Amino acid sequence: MSHDLFNLGQYESIDYSFASRMTALGHTVITMDNPGTGANPLPKDHPFLTPRQSSDYVGKACTEFMRQVDSSASKTIGLGHSMGGMMTVLTQARHRPFAGIALLGSSAGGLDWGLDDHEKFYIDKPGAAEKDLEELVIRKFGTEFVKVTGGPSGKSITFGGATEKLTERLRELSIPLYAAGGMMSMIRGSFLGEVEMIDVPIFFAFGDHDIGVPPQEAPRPFTGVSDIELHVLENCGHNSLAFPVITKMCAEMDRWARKI
Repeated sequence: MSHDLFNLGQYESIDYSFASRMTALGHTVITMDNPGTGANPLPKDHPFLTPRQSSDYVGKACTEFMRQVDSSASKTIGLGHSMGGMMTVLTQARHRPFAGIALLGSSAGGLDWGLDDHEKFYIDKPGAAEKDLEELVIRKFGTEFVKVTGGPSGKSITFGGATEKLTERLRELSIPLYAAGGMMSMIRGSFLGEVEMIDVPIFFAFGDHDIGVPPQEAPRPFTGVSDIELHVLENCGHNSLAFPVITKMCAEMDRWARKI
């Protein structure tokens, strides 16, 4: 989905906009599309974009923007949902722009059930996964940026939003998937080196009907982090920002961010 995932709007008297909620709590919120998607296109002649190179672009953009607004007196928190959580980890490990990171429905545990036997060969082989990533992406998706058809069905709590209107809003925000990021985030151990470099506080939040490894396992690979908060959100699927529990999550994230 596009950066508007963080600004879903108001439905049935509940504000589902993470941006407006956190702004109301006194924070400044900056959102962006992943390089190559949505409002953030690449030049047509750009070579295959690896997630690490993508994170370099994100890190540079963060650094330049914060310099322009003179943020020397502020602390910046990196936030990512699902694959965006992996991109946040890569950005922090390679450029260190953040005082803390918040990962929503995102871990380093991969999605083994989404891989075929050929792809499973690359589990816990980060060098091989990096070397063969373009081949893996084209083999699985056929292209670097995949047009998503239909969007979330909403047939289960795991995918979609809390109501049909919210699920429809998520469908409206569907943009081409950055396939290399999707592929890498699904392969367990593919970015373990960056995971082990993280040493800033982490805020984890998972829906109780989320995807991926059990939430309690998510902190384990982050061996360099001594300050980790883990929240399991009740009656919530993978798209936690599209459920009423956004109220509690934003309050908890505000409290967590202020103590860093």
